[in-house]
Amino acid sequence: MKCKWVLIWGLVFSLTSLAFGQSHFSTSLHATREGKRTAYKKENGGMELITNIPMDSLTCLKCHATTNADGTPVSDATYVPGCNDCHNFAAGNTVNGDRCYACHNRQTYERDAYPDSTAAGDVHRKKGMTCISCHSKQEVHGDDGVAYTSWLDSGAVKTQCTDCHPKSGLSVNTSHTIHAQTDKVNCLACHTTSIVSCINCHFETLLVTGKNRAMAKTKGFELLLKRNGQVYSGSFMTFTYKGKSNYILAPFRSHLIQKNAKTCADCHNNLGGTNSAINEYNSTGYITMAKWDSATKKINIKTGVIPIPPTWRTALKFDYATYTGDSSNMTSDPTKWVYLKSTSDNGHFFKAGPLDSATLAKLGVTRFTTVSVRELPAPAPGSYTLGQNYPNPFNPSTTIRYEIPHVSRVELKVFNLVGEEVATLVNQEQSAGTYECRFDGASLPSGLYFYRLRAASFTETRKFLLVR
Repeated sequence: MKCKWVLIWGLVFSLTSLAFGQSHFSTSLHATREGKRTAYKKENGGMELITNIPMDSLTCLKCHATTNADGTPVSDATYVPGCNDCHNFAAGNTVNGDRCYACHNRQTYERDAYPDSTAAGDVHRKKGMTCISCHSKQEVHGDDGVAYTSWLDSGAVKTQCTDCHPKSGLSVNTSHTIHAQTDKVNCLACHTTSIVSCINCHFETLLVTGKNRAMAKTKGFELLLKRNGQVYSGSFMTFTYKGKSNYILAPFRSHLIQKNAKTCADCHNNLGGTNSAINEYNSTGYITMAKWDSATKKINIKTGVIPIPPTWRTALKFDYATYTGDSSNMTSDPTKWVYLKSTSDNGHFFKAGPLDSATLAKLGVTRFTTVSVRELPAPAPGSYTLGQNYPNPFNPSTTIRYEIPHVSRVELKVFNLVGEEVATLVNQEQSAGTYECRFDGASLPSGLYFYRLRAASFTETRKFLLVR
């Protein structure tokens, strides 16, 4: 009788533990797929701006594998995220590490593009590690109870590189001293082999079939972005819909890691490198990200390391194609892809931003908006003032005058029409006085801009117009 009660209480305890472990699953990213919604929303600058179709009208939030973990087919009509996605309970509670690839197909592309049998394969998989070696069940189940908007939110991904590779144990070299020990560069920026992505997704196909049709899978590139104050590894994707075009730039945690994936010369043109993106930007002010080849009828992408500048909206150049075949037939006909356009109707950053001018200069970027500041011989003013620039409109340079009544930390910045910073003109402590700042917008496109002065508790913003 005693044994019977022990078995009963043991079963109750097991079921209670399992239920408690799953108590927050409904708010986990695996259940909500909120990352898709957040990146797509028009409020965040996403693709909804050109489709005008809300995410809840799409099938993206119900994306699923063709079968459950136990092999039973999944119905498109009735599917909701749940335990059976990952667990084959007939075989126990442990999740097979390969099951993750049923949904996370980007990692499947990575394995196919850079097999682990080659030198370029991932060092972790070569050691026998699987997805769940790093991604704990607490993270996957959402046990902290936080409803994250994306895996890029702080705390959404629990495991960091430094958990296994603490800074105190890193090999002593110049790169670790300058980058890792100062927290200026994330580990991924240097140790990522490559980014694998898709380009030119055909949104009409998604609407009809619920599945993605991309023109091609790409590899051999890596964007450098700013995330949480660090230089971070990033990716891009492009989309078309009814003749309109869109691109997104975002941080990306590649699962293709090598001990020595990058050298100094891969990123630094001023350290013996011949970086294609930096060379093009220095000479033209543009970076050709995706280019249509009329001979092969394909789009080729920029390869290598691509630092993203503050002028990204005008500097990054994408060619787009569209699919003219049957949108409902997922067997794509390569001859049905045709050139569409070389302009972007929308582009946005997600959970990151461009590199600042100081970082770009360290990489060998020499094309910057020209700024000069001088103090005028005049009595100390009685108050903070920001004057209207002159001339206005201007082409390509203008002068901004401002006054500060006592020693202050002064910040004078320029923003474009959508509020993105395009230049920092002054960011330093200055003595009381009257100053003139000469601003050369030669690397900027025509348009309306704003300049803002901040000093002590004073803030003022004015408009000015660049006309070519």
